[in-house]
Amino acid sequence: MESPAIAASFPGGSSDDGGGSSGPAPVRKRTPGRWKRIPRVLTPDMQARKLLGGMDFEKRSRWFLQKADELEAMDPDGCDSEEAKIGFMAFQAEVAASYRRIARTRPQDIVLRPIQLSDTKEEMLTAEEMEARFAERKGSHVAQLEHFAKLALAHYNAKKAEHNKFDLAQALTSNCFSEACGTTYAHVNFTAIPQNNQSNHPMKRLFFAELMLIPELQLCEDAEPMRVLQVSTIDDAPCFGGCHEIRRKIDHKMRGVMDYERCHACHNILKHPKGDSFIGGHDSTKTPYYSAT
Repeated sequence: MESPAIAASFPGGSSDDGGGSSGPAPVRKRTPGRWKRIPRVLTPDMQARKLLGGMDFEKRSRWFLQKADELEAMDPDGCDSEEAKIGFMAFQAEVAASYRRIARTRPQDIVLRPIQLSDTKEEMLTAEEMEARFAERKGSHVAQLEHFAKLALAHYNAKKAEHNKFDLAQALTSNCFSEACGTTYAHVNFTAIPQNNQSNHPMKRLFFAELMLIPELQLCEDAEPMRVLQVSTIDDAPCFGGCHEIRRKIDHKMRGVMDYERCHACHNILKHPKGDSFIGGHDSTKTPYYSAT
């Protein structure tokens, strides 16, 4: 005979309580939107462990060891210059070692560190301090950098009285980049000395300039395709480095993804005035920006 406790636990079951059948249990109707299953939210650590834990360790280990062997077998003699060869060999050793480390790491040994958000800091820099930062730096595209600096300074001098004109002292750094729309800009830092300075210690000034490429003029042999948009001194107010490849914590109000406080196309070493004084480089998603030479 069926147990009363068991029978009562099923809809439509009967219990031997001296009466007849209790009849079917009422079905509770679900009102749409009244109950909602709450999905389990996985932390980044749990996600990584789930991903790697679901992979065959031996298969994953063999794959990374194979990649390390392939990288180490690459011949650095194919590099264009001795400097490029040295850089490739350093990359080769570092990445191959990382692959071998991953190959022997089991999921339970993985420790994930949280991403540390950073930001560019405002700085008060003199021309001499900025020049000192580039004393040992040998950048590429030197001719292009100097050309941009000369164009910018000529544009600046054309708008100034005779006693406020400057001569170029040193072209420091530049960056060419393209927006998602295809427009190409250049940001430049350089130093310059007043032409009519009577002092024995002429005061150098630190400059920022923004230029824009006019593609149609590239077809004209006697036309300059780069148009100067803005030139300003930045040693008399706080300046800011670019924040390309920096994970920023943006606290101020933005217009959509546009951050008009900083430049997201340049690196920190290139200094800018406050962001609303130039046009290019404000997209905080960074994805539209790539170098254009």
